[in-house]
Amino acid sequence: MIHPNSSPTSVPGESAGFQVGDIFSPLAAANGPQPLKPFTSTHEQIALLRRRGLDVQQEPQAHAVLRRVGYYRLSGYAHSLKQSGSTGNASADAFHMGASFDQVVGIADFDAALRLLLLDGLGTIEIAVRAALVERLGPIDVEAHRNPKLLDRRFTSLDASTGTSPHDEWLKRFDALCAKSREEFVEHHRLRYGGRMPIWAAVEILELGLLSRLVEGLQFRDAKAMSQHFGVGHPIVLRSWMHMFNVARNRAAHHVRMWNRATTKIPLLPTKEARPDLGFLHEDEHAKTRLFGTLSCMRAMIQTISPQDDWHQQIKALIASFPKAHGLSLRAAGFPSGWETLQLWAD
Repeated sequence: MIHPNSSPTSVPGESAGFQVGDIFSPLAAANGPQPLKPFTSTHEQIALLRRRGLDVQQEPQAHAVLRRVGYYRLSGYAHSLKQSGSTGNASADAFHMGASFDQVVGIADFDAALRLLLLDGLGTIEIAVRAALVERLGPIDVEAHRNPKLLDRRFTSLDASTGTSPHDEWLKRFDALCAKSREEFVEHHRLRYGGRMPIWAAVEILELGLLSRLVEGLQFRDAKAMSQHFGVGHPIVLRSWMHMFNVARNRAAHHVRMWNRATTKIPLLPTKEARPDLGFLHEDEHAKTRLFGTLSCMRAMIQTISPQDDWHQQIKALIASFPKAHGLSLRAAGFPSGWETLQLWAD
């Protein structure tokens, strides 16, 4: 089994404006904080892009895009077309020859379509995990999510410093969701049952993060049954994947750039014997730590949940439309050469 390792780094255009390590570097400490850059108009932004070598042919359209998307956000997509990192003596801000504004927009549009497909696949997984939890715990206790006797001791044990357990904190967040919900089924249980609801209703209000946390809090016997149900082999693998899916879902829901970012929650993997179709990720650390690793784990679960689902075909069709430009490579997203012929993705 492969375990997670280092965290990814950031590049210009990330949702955060700086790295904490940059602010507190020895150089920053010696020189003090640097002044923020001044505001620039879209005219000035286009002029700057042109000085750096980006071809901007349709200026009115470029103005429209910058006003709709924002220069800073777009710069994250433009970064892949810059010479830095591939040419040692090149200016850090210079673009490859032939790079165009249209190519930057193409990368951003590709990423937007990718986010939608990612959310679609995660929706399939989330709904199936909810149903599996109900099937597993519902027959034992209709309010199993509130019953500490049915959950793992690590999840229900009190912290000496706070006097609360992780389960207490989970229930606090769950109850807060119920209190602010205006869903008809929640209102029905509020009026008729004093706010109590059975687990098959409760899971419908869970965010993916809370759902992931509840899966993590299951007793081993139930977690093992869930893991086998989804074809991932071991409970620790399912927990790892649920955390990873939650991070990916949050990024996608907040419109963060997806395609070439490293994964902060690197997945544990089933053994090669348990899932030979995922064996390639054991051998390719870069693929595992990038979007391709996340998509492959999603594909493995969706294939088990709904064998006839064509989500993977939609992914393949979208990847085939990836913009072509100097400096662009799907390897930045972890895709290996010939990935579409791998057993997991082939059909």
